[in-house]
Amino acid sequence: MSASSFADSTFDYRSLLPTRSSASADNGGPSYESTTTSVDDNEVCFGFLPDLSWRERLIGCGTCMVAGYLLSMGSFWRLKDLVRGDPYPFVINATIGNIISLSGSFFLSGPHAQLQKMWHETRRVATAVYLASLILTLLIAFGKPPGPNAFYLLVLMACQYVAITWYCLSYIPFARDAVRSYARRWFSGSAEY
Repeated sequence: MSASSFADSTFDYRSLLPTRSSASADNGGPSYESTTTSVDDNEVCFGFLPDLSWRERLIGCGTCMVAGYLLSMGSFWRLKDLVRGDPYPFVINATIGNIISLSGSFFLSGPHAQLQKMWHETRRVATAVYLASLILTLLIAFGKPPGPNAFYLLVLMACQYVAITWYCLSYIPFARDAVRSYARRWFSGSAEY
């Protein structure tokens, strides 16, 4: 992709800037009004994403996903710090990376629609486990409860990765069924030994 294709984008970045209304100029007040005109009703509550073209949405999603996964995977370089008793570098990098990756999906369908998809009955458990493990990971990392914090954090990180994998598989037709079938065969095969 060339640099000129970004410059030729149809998105008007100036529309994101607030403009000073004439009434506020008369009163000397700093009130502003937005210049964006076409906002979907579903996006009113979550108006932090403007109307974007599909290309811009894909770029936003891809950027968040790549940055998040790089940050998450880069945290494994800090695994030895976790084992030595310093969980902060590992946990913060992995959890923030997972949050950035998850927020990348908001670009594709919008925050409201994505939240509805996340809490669909087929994804509800995976979403709840994923979000709970994210929150508990941060609470344990910063709260320092008694006990083996490194062990707790490793278990919660495993929960995060299993839950997000199960969540992502729900979007691929028959992927969960294939994983279940493979797991049944693998466990029944290992039980025969």
